[in-house]
Amino acid sequence: MDLRQLNNDQRDALKQFREAVKDCKLPDSDDVYLLRWLIARDFDVAKAEKMLRNSLEWRQKNRIAAMKDDSESPEVMIKYFAVGHTGADKYKSYTLIVRYGAMDLKGLLLSLKKKDYLMYVIRNFEKSILEIKNNPERYTPSPTSIGQCTLILDMAGFSMRHITYKPALDISFEMLQMNEANYPEFLRRVFVINAPKIYSILYSLSKPFMHEKTRNKVRIYGHDADQWKAALLEDFHPQELPACYGGTLTDPDGNPNCITMVNMGGEVPKCYYRTSKLDATNKNCLTISSGSKEQLEFQVTQAGDILKWDFHSEGGDIAFAIYRKEDSQLIPVVPHERVDCHVSSEEGEIHCDGTGVYVVEFDNSFSYFRSKNIWYAITIDSSIPVRQNDK
Repeated sequence: MDLRQLNNDQRDALKQFREAVKDCKLPDSDDVYLLRWLIARDFDVAKAEKMLRNSLEWRQKNRIAAMKDDSESPEVMIKYFAVGHTGADKYKSYTLIVRYGAMDLKGLLLSLKKKDYLMYVIRNFEKSILEIKNNPERYTPSPTSIGQCTLILDMAGFSMRHITYKPALDISFEMLQMNEANYPEFLRRVFVINAPKIYSILYSLSKPFMHEKTRNKVRIYGHDADQWKAALLEDFHPQELPACYGGTLTDPDGNPNCITMVNMGGEVPKCYYRTSKLDATNKNCLTISSGSKEQLEFQVTQAGDILKWDFHSEGGDIAFAIYRKEDSQLIPVVPHERVDCHVSSEEGEIHCDGTGVYVVEFDNSFSYFRSKNIWYAITIDSSIPVRQNDK
């Protein structure tokens, strides 16, 4: 949508929205940015404000603004995460290609923590948005219109292994929810190509996580290349589309797959896998039943003391959090978050700002059938250095 297309009621809604969020520190303060949130909530100012404020909180929690460049990205993601950018479509929408069927999602998730996977995906989204913003003549129809993305989702190679590995499904759904909540109106069109019959299972599972507006942008095609190539060429000039998808774009050496622009994915070598041997030496053991949680209390007697933790689980992931007791309330210190501690140990520390009781929580309430064993070591160390003459 273009700002020039707004009717009087929509213009009034935009003014009200700007006034409602004037206290917010926005990533982008122009009207086009605000318009995204209004469109996503059908110009309901209250709903758009709630959505935006929730997203700003998410950005702050995940330190999105402080993200670095690809030099900090995991090597396994750079080599095997099958995503790339090739150009723009006829509507000047930024083009992303995801070779989903060619990705070894299980291998990727066995090679790094879920959070690192998600942060890599977010970093790519943010880079795309920045490139759109920095190249408006290339990626936006006009200065007053929303810059968007056209996604080509290539399912060639998709099989039951993509559906039966639950962590891969879970993270895919989490990414869908993340995109819906934090990148409104980023997608203009989604072309799903080479979709086998079993793709309908994945799409049915995904539907609850997609807004109706997003579902209406999805076009699904099977293995009939003539059909989906014709559909793509309705939206793309041939020179902007890889030759393998019906266009004329190739790598400098003539490769029609444009592998210098779009990662080809492939099986992740096991040398990237994180070690599965977890050391329980000097750790306490705690069994947490399905659907329950356990809380451990630790007394901090001096402000500035360091609370350290090192734990791993058997039987699956666990949710972890730390709170500080204030009267009858629990004040979050480390946010509640599920961690893949069944794959590798979870380690960390915090400086305790105040004295009192700190509560370490291991939460298995999300698991209806499986209990978890937790091996943990939690210590409180003084932040005051020992002087030489005190030894």
